[in-house]
Amino acid sequence: MSQLTILQRHLTMLRLVQPPFSYPSKTKLLDRLHQEDLDSVSERTFDRDIKEIQNFYGITISYCRRHRGYFLNQPEDEDLLNFRQFFQLLERSERLAFLTHSSDALRTSKYLLLEDNQSQLGLQHLPLLWNALRMQRQLTFQYQTFQTPLPKPYQIDPLVLLEYRNRWYLAAWDAADERFKTFGLERMQEPQLTNVPVLQNKRAEFLLLKQEALGVHFGPDQEVAQVVLRVSGTMAPYIKTVPIHHSQTILEEHTAGSMTISLRIALNHELESIILGLGEHVEVLEPAKLRVKIRERVQQLIRKYRNEIILE
Repeated sequence: MSQLTILQRHLTMLRLVQPPFSYPSKTKLLDRLHQEDLDSVSERTFDRDIKEIQNFYGITISYCRRHRGYFLNQPEDEDLLNFRQFFQLLERSERLAFLTHSSDALRTSKYLLLEDNQSQLGLQHLPLLWNALRMQRQLTFQYQTFQTPLPKPYQIDPLVLLEYRNRWYLAAWDAADERFKTFGLERMQEPQLTNVPVLQNKRAEFLLLKQEALGVHFGPDQEVAQVVLRVSGTMAPYIKTVPIHHSQTILEEHTAGSMTISLRIALNHELESIILGLGEHVEVLEPAKLRVKIRERVQQLIRKYRNEIILE
């Protein structure tokens, strides 16, 4: 039995027992596995999978006598967001395994077009950064922003690794400046793991701030507001299927296919970039200050294109 098949079975079981709980019985779980053609799954295989999920991933699937079904048994102090992040990693592994475990994997590459860009620089630091997070130790490194000519030394408390727009970042607490900072891995130089333990556990506070913001630029002084957008009928289906932010709700759907949506979100540069990237298909209705900001940036753009360029 292939590792891909086992991974697919584990993912299917986890999808069915995660919140909101429906408490499927063993019979229903086995039926679903059979429906997805995941080989012949017996009760013995099912019981073994539950043990493997516990041993491999540290995730417990338990049986509830009251509801007569199975559920994801999370410790009370474990954040559901942690499980969902982990689940996303498993799903990515499944997609990659589908390609690499094929009997004709080399030929499969003929039908793939992968991005080839410089954003993959810095990934060699990931094992060291992961060790710092796992061991809860401070890191030292040199860091050079795009605006500064020389690198600057840092000693920080690492918090989480972030992926945004195909770039990797380390989120950290800088005790010297008493603020959260994000560091692009491709601009990080000579990272070193120290023996100094993390001084302040700021991870929970950081994650709360991150939930209210797009991208990597945010902090405790960020302004969070109710943003109302009107979306054109052309773009509405895309925004429905891929929301701008997890807080997105539809306020009204109009006869022409357009819609009005609401977001509770931090007013930062990344939000402005998303809105501008949607062009004429999105209009900011509220708040007034964001509408003014977008209008000013559009006017700057118009000035750039006002005159024709004559190439000699």
